[in-house]
Amino acid sequence: MSPIGKVFIVLNLALAAMFVGGAAALINTGQDYRREAERLDGELTAANSAHVTEVSGLNSRLNQVTGEKDRLADAKTNLEGDKTALEAELKTEQEQNADLRERLTSIDGKLGDLESTNRQQETRIADLSGENRTLRGERDTALDERDAAFAERTEAVTNADSLTRERDELTIALGGANETISTKEAQLAQIVKLYKIDLSNISAQPDINGRVTSVDANHGTLVVVINRGTNDGVMAGHTFDVYNGGGVYKGQIYIETVNSNQAAATLARAGNAPVAAGDTFTTSL
Repeated sequence: MSPIGKVFIVLNLALAAMFVGGAAALINTGQDYRREAERLDGELTAANSAHVTEVSGLNSRLNQVTGEKDRLADAKTNLEGDKTALEAELKTEQEQNADLRERLTSIDGKLGDLESTNRQQETRIADLSGENRTLRGERDTALDERDAAFAERTEAVTNADSLTRERDELTIALGGANETISTKEAQLAQIVKLYKIDLSNISAQPDINGRVTSVDANHGTLVVVINRGTNDGVMAGHTFDVYNGGGVYKGQIYIETVNSNQAAATLARAGNAPVAAGDTFTTSL
């Protein structure tokens, strides 16, 4: 064989060796690539799974956010309605505040007038307090006078009871005296006729004045009691003319019975008005 053939054979062997080595290397590299591809495919599968999970979570979150957005939109709408209502209320409150300020100004003016009135009332109260103290003093004086009047009235009632008893005694005595007088008058008439006595020559009664203390017609006969008696010169048989304070003639009374300080009489002649307690009497002319 020629040297060139040998060279080509060696060269082919070298090239074959090189090819085999390269193929082995390529096979090893392919296996490495396959293992890497399998690893990358696993990672991709895991990544895809994680991505799907994350997308699902994001979709759920998106739904929540969308719901929250809708809720917030509803809340915004409600807030805008509340804002409108509050603005209307604020406007109303402002108008009411303006009205209240006007009323407050008016009230301040009225308070000023009231303070002036209060000062006047305080002055008036002070005056009334002074008047009240004066009236209390007058009331106390009046109460003292009333107590004194009560005492006087009690004494007067006692005296009136005593006078009533005395009047009743005089009335009884008067009844007996009337009978005696009737008898005496009849006897006197007989004596005057028998002895022809002129009664005008008998001494006149003394000049006596006084007051009628009571008048009683309860026993059928008008009995007039006067405040003069034997101590004053009054005697049974005396006659007196009776007048009131205005000079009205009340008639003539005839003394029936007498004690030391008073006397009882009957009405001898009627006048222009009935005889009453308090009338005055005087010796008949």
